[in-house]
Amino acid sequence: MMNIHHWLMSERLKLAWAALPASKKAAIQPRIDAAHEQLRTFRNTGRATHDPAVPHLLLLTKTVLTNDQDSLASSLPEPDAEAVEISVDSGGSIWGTGKYQQLDPGWVEAAALWLETIILGKHKFPSGQPKVIPIPDQVSIAMAGDWGTGNWGTTANLAASTKIGKLIAAQNADYTIHLGDVYYAGTSGEETNNLLKLWPKGSSGSFTLNSNHEMYSGAKPYFTEVLGNSLFQLQAPYSFFALENSNWVIVGLDSAYYGDEDALYSDGALDAAAQIPFLQAQAQKGKKVIVLTHHNGLLENGSIAAPGTAQVKLWNGVMQAFQGSPPPSYWYWGHVHAGVAYNPVNGILCRCAGHSALPWGTASELQNNPNVAWVENVGANDPDDKLRLCNGFAVVALSGANISETFYDETGRVAWTSAGSDALTAK
Repeated sequence: MMNIHHWLMSERLKLAWAALPASKKAAIQPRIDAAHEQLRTFRNTGRATHDPAVPHLLLLTKTVLTNDQDSLASSLPEPDAEAVEISVDSGGSIWGTGKYQQLDPGWVEAAALWLETIILGKHKFPSGQPKVIPIPDQVSIAMAGDWGTGNWGTTANLAASTKIGKLIAAQNADYTIHLGDVYYAGTSGEETNNLLKLWPKGSSGSFTLNSNHEMYSGAKPYFTEVLGNSLFQLQAPYSFFALENSNWVIVGLDSAYYGDEDALYSDGALDAAAQIPFLQAQAQKGKKVIVLTHHNGLLENGSIAAPGTAQVKLWNGVMQAFQGSPPPSYWYWGHVHAGVAYNPVNGILCRCAGHSALPWGTASELQNNPNVAWVENVGANDPDDKLRLCNGFAVVALSGANISETFYDETGRVAWTSAGSDALTAK
């Protein structure tokens, strides 16, 4: 099932696990066991389970650590088999052994580097705060989330990231923003080959957010190589930033760095030392605010997470910064591999643009959902991945106090737009 690269990563995973302190193993083991049981249930029943609390990166971890003693991995279809996709869970994730699907052996790399980072430590978070960047009152911004897969397709069937990259370039937007995730683990080579060499630069510049996948390598390649590259020089050396004109402030935040390491940074969080005060300062300007994060502020179904849960930390962190000020007008994120426009929540219009490259299918929990104004449901007609829906990206255009939003799919079709909709005009 595994090529030489996957085998090497499996060996690194075993070595890293062996080197972990007993206390850290005890904290992580329940997550590994839960993922393994999810895999067992899927193998025995054919039903794919959607549980955001169980990181899919760990689905094959126990099989690696135990040399597949219960033969779960060996019973799965080979990655090169003609029909690699098997099922779609309620969140839209495709369960199969194909590239970037849930059971892709490549995710073992992310798990291995995550464990190594626990041992070696992550890159230092830059001190201080960035200067706010002035932008014109008429400006266009193209955004894509979870785009960093690289050009892994074929001439006959291009990768979604290749299609999306070309379409973003054709927009000739003033700014382009990557909402985070370079796969599999934000390594130096992956950041170079899957992001820096391929990202379509905006005519006035580009920005990129930190993410859980960048954190698996301790975010060192992200902070040193990506933010040290001229492509993203406007934000260097910070993983958060703000753009401001007469009516709007766009604030990009690092929701990954202060996430829970033991939980694979799967839920977002903000630090109280730099980012929450920085966001608060922008909120107090009396302008309309657009918040950008990698992680989702709402649960995928469009509801606010329950108090006390890990998923609510990011929502609470952002809301803390707006105490005494009107809430943000818009909040865009990636992380969840879906294209969604949610109905207003506490006066905030939330959007997910995390469907820019990863294969995803129809999410049943988003169908006929009162929290959802629109969700991408158009099939991609992909001969190699028949369950896959269209990938896409978003463009936000500001003109004075007005805003228009447009989601495009991988064919260039306008999938959804807020322009001209009274319910979705700027407040």
